[in-house]
Amino acid sequence: MTGMDLPRWRERHTAAVAASEELKTALAGLGIPERLYRGIRPATTSTGRPYVYLGIMSAAAVEAITTALQRADAGPNLFGEWATDVATPDTEPVERRMPSRAQKDDA
Repeated sequence: MTGMDLPRWRERHTAAVAASEELKTALAGLGIPERLYRGIRPATTSTGRPYVYLGIMSAAAVEAITTALQRADAGPNLFGEWATDVATPDTEPVERRMPSRAQKDDA
């Protein structure tokens, strides 16, 4: 192994394992069958960079996953942005955005 000692690599690999398990748990929580995401697994580079490998998925599996994600009311993303023009099966698209800095100052 180049660039990193084994204990540190194992620590980083543990982070990749945790992230892949969290993703699997989230997909299961959305009601997605495990067979659609069974290719998800942890991956760690020789320099210790943790990744989650998603594998190859059928177009039908990706469509089922994206549909479930679009229906989920997840709130803001990692960057604090709200989804816009989100529609559920029974409603028209609803625009949900975080207020701009100017709107916050006016309030």
